[in-house]
Amino acid sequence: MTSEAVPVTPIPREQGTSVEMLVPPTPLLGREVERAEVADLIRSGVRLLTLVGPGGVGKTRLALQLVVDLVPSVVGVAEFVGLASQYDPKLVLPAIGQALGVREVPGRALLPVITATVADRSVLLLLDNVEQVADAAPDLVELLAACPQLIVLATSREPLRVRMERQYLVPPLSLPGPERIRSVSQVAGSDAVQLFVQRAQAVRADFALSAENASDIAAVVRRLDGLPLAVELAAARVNVLSPPSLLARLTNRLQLLTQGPQDLPERQRTLRNAIAWSYDLLTADERALFRRLAVFAGGFTLEAAEAVVGDQPFEALDVLTCLVEKSLVRCEKDPSGESRFEMLETIREFAFEQLALGGEEATARAAHAAHYLRLVTDARARFEGSDRLAANALVEREHDNLRAALGWTISAGDVNTALRLTAELARFWVVLGYLGEGGDWLDRAVALEAPSPPEARADALAWAAEFADLRGDHERAARLAREALALSEQSGYALGVAIALHQQGVAAHWRGDLESAASLYGQGLARFRRLGEPIWHGIALRHLGLVAGEQGDHATAEARYQESLTIWRELDHPWGVPSALRDLANEALVRGELAAALPLFQESLSGWQRLREKLHVGECFCGLARIAAATGQADRAARLLGSTDALNESMGYLPHKDYGTRLAAAAIQARSALGEEAYDAAFAAGRQLQPDEAFAEAQAVKIAAAASPDRRSSGFAGDLSKREIEVLQLVAQGMTNAEVAERLFLSPRTVHAHVHAILAKLGVGTRVAATRKAIELGLA
Repeated sequence: MTSEAVPVTPIPREQGTSVEMLVPPTPLLGREVERAEVADLIRSGVRLLTLVGPGGVGKTRLALQLVVDLVPSVVGVAEFVGLASQYDPKLVLPAIGQALGVREVPGRALLPVITATVADRSVLLLLDNVEQVADAAPDLVELLAACPQLIVLATSREPLRVRMERQYLVPPLSLPGPERIRSVSQVAGSDAVQLFVQRAQAVRADFALSAENASDIAAVVRRLDGLPLAVELAAARVNVLSPPSLLARLTNRLQLLTQGPQDLPERQRTLRNAIAWSYDLLTADERALFRRLAVFAGGFTLEAAEAVVGDQPFEALDVLTCLVEKSLVRCEKDPSGESRFEMLETIREFAFEQLALGGEEATARAAHAAHYLRLVTDARARFEGSDRLAANALVEREHDNLRAALGWTISAGDVNTALRLTAELARFWVVLGYLGEGGDWLDRAVALEAPSPPEARADALAWAAEFADLRGDHERAARLAREALALSEQSGYALGVAIALHQQGVAAHWRGDLESAASLYGQGLARFRRLGEPIWHGIALRHLGLVAGEQGDHATAEARYQESLTIWRELDHPWGVPSALRDLANEALVRGELAAALPLFQESLSGWQRLREKLHVGECFCGLARIAAATGQADRAARLLGSTDALNESMGYLPHKDYGTRLAAAAIQARSALGEEAYDAAFAAGRQLQPDEAFAEAQAVKIAAAASPDRRSSGFAGDLSKREIEVLQLVAQGMTNAEVAERLFLSPRTVHAHVHAILAKLGVGTRVAATRKAIELGLA
């Protein structure tokens, strides 16, 4: 596949960085041979290439430069997948999916979803720091086997040890010769010396390689084995140490190598001592903060650093600034422009050792977890208000820290924090697509048996029930909801009782027990009203409307949606308003009132577009496509359906039954009007539209004053088989699926399939609308 092939289109992320943006602004010194050799291997057809070497040798920097070299001349697109903070091989595929913009789909394994997204596209995945999750290698092999144009470039301290892997040993930077240096130019030709000078000038602008210091600098980089990280740490000290003094300190430290652990590679021992030497140069306050910063995964903010300082007698900002200046912490700007700090993983490992040796780990981890509980609690409040986008971005950005906090609280038996943290995160997990991972955390939290506050446990149980439903385990969902209800009743937790009743209704709804669902939703609604919980009040009304619509009572459904819309408008609620508008628009379509549905869909679409809620944007596209197809705008309808398909594919989303029926109905209408060839061309064009182009296409749907639905695209009796006509006639008489099955001597499953096909062919979404269509066609 050439670079002109269609690339993977990831979901625009609230937080995340392209490979190009990860490349440091300073040039890569040396590495010309390595760049050429690795590029030749990839051009020759190697598809799993591991850059192997000790920590600090520059594997990641080389890999990033290789991506720049290879895109787009050799591969179409590249995505960076950082695994430094991952220690569970099961999290590798979710990390790859997140990088590609693939979301988990309830009921489907993640690997096939990723495979379907990549398919035969030309993609390079840069997997960074694979060594601690090397057991995920079989998944990588399976992914490569299914995607013929995929290339995996990995960095690791050890090989993955699978047959298709090609290993490339990344050497240290080139060094000056061991002989007595007579010429500055001889020293300057070394890549390690060039890096030393570059980093030294960053802390001392007047620093230069000279005849006086060339010999000492050559000795320094030789004794550091040319490892880039060690060279950078040493160079950062030239503002306080002259090259001869620096060399003297390194000599003393390197004498300790013979006493280091014998099961570690020598270069790792050298790097460890370089870090230890740097650590020894810190003040007591700097050491204290350095140790505590080890608890952060994936970076941290100044506020987070202040939270783990505890009662230490120093200002975190001042000390953190010193650590940045001494190259033990890096400072970059996050997508919002705020400063974000991070330790290199090798340095973080050393800091962890010191933290444990000082007996401070439990204290620091508890402070870390408490900080992130406060952060996500605040984010949840913002999520329900006008800052939903910012809240989502914050949780995405801090996901590694949140995982670390959850892992520690559960392993340490901090039940209260674990339960509260999982309950606060649950809504984000749903919206951001972490259904499998979020459900696992909830299951682990509610399984803790130590005493805990009943309210915290009830909230976590209710969310565990929700995730069980989303993953298809409806019996377990009902059991968890009953447990939440019993605990809430025993403790007098009134809101917990209402939520648990509602969640039992959700479980019944998923099982198809509409009567029980309506009853439980109603009980929850009454309690939400008494408690003055407007958001839950609106949610319960919507669920009651959904049940009423499925029962064929569309007047009640519309009334529920209108009532919920009134609540959402009073609250000026960012996602409640577009949700209710979309529901009302779908009801208007059921009644055949296209002119009423159009502005509702378009207003809803504007709201979802502001929130970047791609799933709901696609649902609005679908409704507008149906209107367009029925009013002589079939070409636009097909383009909107193509855009919807691309959106769903980018999320790895498989539309649920009702949504799928509406999509099929819109496609039948547009295809009938355009013909196969024209429809396929318009659909393909829609898949290529950018988000703003697709939005403009949807907002351009109009209904002329004299327009009427195009009967060619509205379904007709000739579309139906003889058996489907028989089923439609009985449905029009008000029979249930079971009654139709009994009359025609069919199984209920077969009747269900016939009804689904009939709705799609007629271009309608409900049995009531199908009955109306049957009357129009003279079948009833």
